[in-house]
Amino acid sequence: MFLTALWAVNVSMCNRYANRGSIAEIKRLAALMDYDLAPTAATANYGGQADIFPDQDAPVLRPKGKGKLELAMLRWGFPPIPGQKAPITNIRNLKSKWWRDVNREWMTESKYRCLVPFTEFAEPVRESTWFKIKGHEIAFFAGVWRPWRGERLKEQPGKKRRAREEDDWELYAFFTTEANDIVRPVHEKAMPVILTEPDECKEWLSGGEESLRLQRPFDAEKMDARR
Repeated sequence: MFLTALWAVNVSMCNRYANRGSIAEIKRLAALMDYDLAPTAATANYGGQADIFPDQDAPVLRPKGKGKLELAMLRWGFPPIPGQKAPITNIRNLKSKWWRDVNREWMTESKYRCLVPFTEFAEPVRESTWFKIKGHEIAFFAGVWRPWRGERLKEQPGKKRRAREEDDWELYAFFTTEANDIVRPVHEKAMPVILTEPDECKEWLSGGEESLRLQRPFDAEKMDARR
């Protein structure tokens, strides 16, 4: 029932992904960026996730002091726009007042930048087409995170269903851009902003207006698609 609600409300190319990568591989990639990786208690034994949907917890890499990245479990989805209920899972139109004025701090400050590791992404429907980066066990979405207090779904001990509960949360979302040639036949409007090169990942984590140039389609020749 929970997944059915997601399909009805949030049918988007950028609202379903998988992260089956190992901690060892994430550490290796962090080292290529000249960072040491520091897992938290929640991610020290992370074993991957086959399906990640909005309003679920998943790992992100974020700056944690000089030369260090923290692998932390955060909740997917920024606070909704006033008058709406669905969390904001992806960010595209930076010229809009909502991102340009109201939320600019989260977009540009280096302390709120993050990398979202993934192995594949898809649209959240039953017969999905999954997209993968050739030759990469793990790639990254260009993400941002923020603290927030409010109501979100939380696991209830001994119960199968989650209930809304007010709490202090750490939330993340990632950037999207126009679709490339391999994604467009499946979802013509958008695809995630994907980073694979260490220098680009470091540039993204450094923050600033200039790094927003990385909001661009990934090379379709470097991607595979499967049903």
